[in-house]
Amino acid sequence: MTIERIEPGARLSEAVAYGNLVFLAGHVAEDTSAGMYEQAADCLRQIDAHLAAAGSDKSKLLTIQIWITDMALFPELNRAWDEWVDKANLPARATVESRLANPGWLVEIAGVAAR
Repeated sequence: MTIERIEPGARLSEAVAYGNLVFLAGHVAEDTSAGMYEQAADCLRQIDAHLAAAGSDKSKLLTIQIWITDMALFPELNRAWDEWVDKANLPARATVESRLANPGWLVEIAGVAAR
């Protein structure tokens, strides 16, 4: 089987497709001055684009891992999530509080989807 690397960069690929699976790198917001809702929505838009590039979409998500910098921001994360997620095809999900690599990032989202 062929390994397809989507948007490879200096240190990582935004997604890697292998067989019927798509592995998503951790996605972070481009605008670090934005609030949690806006950063989460940006991450989810990026995920949509990378899934599409791999021949998949959010209805085929299997699992999602979310890191947020402050659990007080959890409701705003969930507001963006609830507007975005395919409610008929909910993935397994974990959310934890964590310090992220850039202090401006409030959220990072990674996951695995089927194709």
